[in-house]
Amino acid sequence: MEKITTAAIPNKGNVLVIGNSGVGKSTLINAVLGDEAAETGFGTEGTTKSLRIYENDGLSFRLIDTIGFEPTLLKEHAAVTAVRKWSKESAKQGHEDTQISVIWFCVDGTAAKLFDKTLDNLQKATSMWKGVPVIVVITKSFSIPDREQNIKMVQNLFAKSKKPCNLKEIIPVVEADA
Repeated sequence: MEKITTAAIPNKGNVLVIGNSGVGKSTLINAVLGDEAAETGFGTEGTTKSLRIYENDGLSFRLIDTIGFEPTLLKEHAAVTAVRKWSKESAKQGHEDTQISVIWFCVDGTAAKLFDKTLDNLQKATSMWKGVPVIVVITKSFSIPDREQNIKMVQNLFAKSKKPCNLKEIIPVVEADA
């Protein structure tokens, strides 16, 4: 985990970017930054290995890239634990600049299924940020019918959840062609 320095740019908000491995969290961060700061990749496991914080002078917020949830119990636990550990440190006295302002929960728009386990992982990882607004960002949502179907899929998942979640918005996004 990188050391957080906030003296140069006080009063910035913090956006926690979280979701399964491969959904496009780091790609989304790069698009928002307008830079290739976050490493992206293909393969059989997640690219982001530890929490990373990105900021630039043009943004009034920091982006916190997280380890993706992967389908093995050990890697899933590592991702949840990393966010929880960082969150506990951020909540300590004197760390007000590192507290989470909003959560971007990234969901892959090309996936035809969204499982309860994904929402469970989000809720476990962010349990100490209960009042923080959650914006679901549907990545790779290429067509209007796909977007509508993806939004319904997300709405259904949150509606059947037994744990409350502060869902504020569902936004489908597509990376622009280079």
